[in-house]
Amino acid sequence: MGVMRIFIALIIFLGSFGSVFSQELKKETRDGKLFVVHAVEAGNTLYGLHVKYAVSIEDIIKENPTAKDGLQIGQILYIPTNEDAVKSNPVDEFVVHVVKRKETLYGISREYGVTVADIIEYNPDAEQGLDIKQELKIPVVSNKQENQKLVDQSNQAETSKEEISKDENEFKAHNPFKNDSVTVVDYKVDFKDSIVNYEVQKGETLYSISRRFMVPVETLVEQNNLEGSAIKPGQMLKIRLKKERIEEVEVRELAESNISKRSNDKLVKVKDKYKVLVVLPMKINENSEVLSGVYTEKTTLSSLTKLSVDFLMGAQMALDSLEKLGLNADVEFYDSEGRLNKLKEKLDSKNGNNIDLVIGPLYPNLFEYAADWGKTNQVPVIAVTKIPTQILEQNPYVFSMVPSDLTLMSGMARYLAKHHSSDNIVLIKGENAQVNERVSYFVDVYNRNIVGDSARSIRLTDLGTASGRSLMNAIQPDERNFIICLSEEVQQVMKFVNTLNEAKNYSPTYGKADVTMVGLQSWLDISALNSYYKNRFEFHYAGTNHLDYEDINVKNFIIDFRAEYGSDPSKYAFHGFDVVLSQCASLLLGYDRDNGLMDYFSVSPLGMNHGRENSSVFISKQKDFEILMLGIISNHNQFNVQQRGGN
Repeated sequence: MGVMRIFIALIIFLGSFGSVFSQELKKETRDGKLFVVHAVEAGNTLYGLHVKYAVSIEDIIKENPTAKDGLQIGQILYIPTNEDAVKSNPVDEFVVHVVKRKETLYGISREYGVTVADIIEYNPDAEQGLDIKQELKIPVVSNKQENQKLVDQSNQAETSKEEISKDENEFKAHNPFKNDSVTVVDYKVDFKDSIVNYEVQKGETLYSISRRFMVPVETLVEQNNLEGSAIKPGQMLKIRLKKERIEEVEVRELAESNISKRSNDKLVKVKDKYKVLVVLPMKINENSEVLSGVYTEKTTLSSLTKLSVDFLMGAQMALDSLEKLGLNADVEFYDSEGRLNKLKEKLDSKNGNNIDLVIGPLYPNLFEYAADWGKTNQVPVIAVTKIPTQILEQNPYVFSMVPSDLTLMSGMARYLAKHHSSDNIVLIKGENAQVNERVSYFVDVYNRNIVGDSARSIRLTDLGTASGRSLMNAIQPDERNFIICLSEEVQQVMKFVNTLNEAKNYSPTYGKADVTMVGLQSWLDISALNSYYKNRFEFHYAGTNHLDYEDINVKNFIIDFRAEYGSDPSKYAFHGFDVVLSQCASLLLGYDRDNGLMDYFSVSPLGMNHGRENSSVFISKQKDFEILMLGIISNHNQFNVQQRGGN
């Protein structure tokens, strides 16, 4: 199979994410030293060139003084190398390697102790891709050369503190804004010491942070001179990561248990090579400092740019795994700039670019256009964020990866019907027509799924006064109680929580009652909703995903991600990995890869000739300031799209 080639139309590299925009024109000798002549292209940065050519930023500026003022497209740079102008040890011996299935140039180079460039130099066709049983000439490296390389690497590792400090200032890792259940986390990474400067988020504990970064609580206390385990939001912690966690590691093969072959849905014709378009609002024009090529401590990026970069990095990790599965595809990351006209330039009416699969865009109006385009040209279009389900109506080429609000409510109703139908379930009536529609829908789904003689109906009640007396009457002190509110309006949610708290405090008898609060995932974003209440009532909600930092696959991904990019993945990076791996494996290779690191994909049509929605709902609860997953519920009913009201 050919090696997957990823053509990037636009990509901004933050931190260790070096630019792939590069045009190496030739090599040239100056004063006995060998230089790479590089023509600057859109997206190039000094840090990206530093990573690509393994040359310090200081040395690049020394040879190209004007570079310190910023890079210009078309500018010629002379990049110093560690090579002499004339090679003293020409290669005269080779080993013939026969390419086997799933092998890559990187893996072969590691096997023989040579670089990928060495292999391509003697096998120019290999740059275009590898084929099974293809013969490659591998240069034999003498012991003298090996020793020299080891010395060079050792010398390179002994970089001066001053040079490392400059590299650190060039780097700043950004995670995306809060969207859906994806949390904002900002931190910096120090490459030399592998230190993360982490800002404590609301509701976090030392234990949860220790799990995230795989560092013992005792170590966090010692490194930050803490007197106890108490921390507060906004507090900065220094987290020293073990050095081996950011060293280069090979991308792991997918576990066979996670993959099964199935018949292709035939929405995509079987081809030797596919073309995939990933549309993201990179908005490079709104990030002038990125265009200049020079990063400083004050460098900031737009929220959508940060989100897009995180999603893109996860997607590229997925493409590495898909290549091992045998996918041969051109994958283009395209900047829509959030503008419809820009998207139309790429998605022309007759699909002149012969695109087989579209992932994105994020903007609703852009996605509506892409969905119509996909239907006209019979090309699947993948929604990676929540979309109105009306877009799925009469369009079998739309795939929605994020469950709708009604799907989440349906999942919670099914969960309670299956596991708690004999308990006391109380549902608060809505404060307006929209919430009352949700209440009716919730009751309908619950009633259709309860089984057994002990099953009880849901009890509907008004919230009552702030004293909690009316709500108290709905609570059974000797039973388990689930009190449900389906409102999203902040004022109404806080009124419900405070009233529930007053009801439980009404008397010692009710204070001992087993009361669980059930709400919506959006409540996690309500800053006024104190974690005390969410913990006291073990807040239950239906979520679109769940990330378990204790899971071995998640740990391995974090280690691989650190090795690749020098930073920790945000949840949008996990989402990018899961979506791209799952849907490309399914639609292009015919593999089921439903169980992601953070997401789970149970994607099925909403009805005849309608689009498909991921119906996987994560039932979660908060306990002891931790989010725990109770189970995954998937809906397989065919819904009337119009009944769902576009939610």
